[in-house]
Amino acid sequence: MMRESTQTYLLSRWGKPTRTAEFEGQGLSIEILKWDAEATGEGVDIYVTLGSGGGPLEDATTAKHRSEFLLGLHPGQDDVVSSFAALGLYERKNGAILKNGDTVPSDGPLWPGTEMMAFLILEQEAIIPKLQLPDGSHVHFLQAIPLHESELVFKRSHGAEALMGWWESNMVPFWDSGRGPAVPNF
Repeated sequence: MMRESTQTYLLSRWGKPTRTAEFEGQGLSIEILKWDAEATGEGVDIYVTLGSGGGPLEDATTAKHRSEFLLGLHPGQDDVVSSFAALGLYERKNGAILKNGDTVPSDGPLWPGTEMMAFLILEQEAIIPKLQLPDGSHVHFLQAIPLHESELVFKRSHGAEALMGWWESNMVPFWDSGRGPAVPNF
């Protein structure tokens, strides 16, 4: 029910996805839905997981909370879907709950031709607000931001808030799929 409700919610916002990809492994499955920038009005192509929060969680405090992930890139990079699917399955595979400011490294580049190799997870409500379901549970959409190794090191030393604050004050387009690393020199 949750997966179907989430899909219906996304379709009501942006219509039919431009592309979809399905991944299965170790008894788990996930879909990645993509909408082009023209469909979303956000100026970026948006990728959203469908099935991240499909498994049961042991923690009673999170029993009514499920997460999906969104990723905005300009220009879009469809080869990111494998890395993004791995992020989407991270909680279910590792029995962990990702929160604001967490990072999830990849085994290599997030897509061919980039040096970005991790995702920073951030709370957001502006792009896709939380979805309330009839049973009282909800689906929260967490934003995934690709990071270069130096940005990951900076974030680990100074925190996600410091990195995002520096990016904001220096107008770093973190959605730019071709950007280089952007961290302050100390």
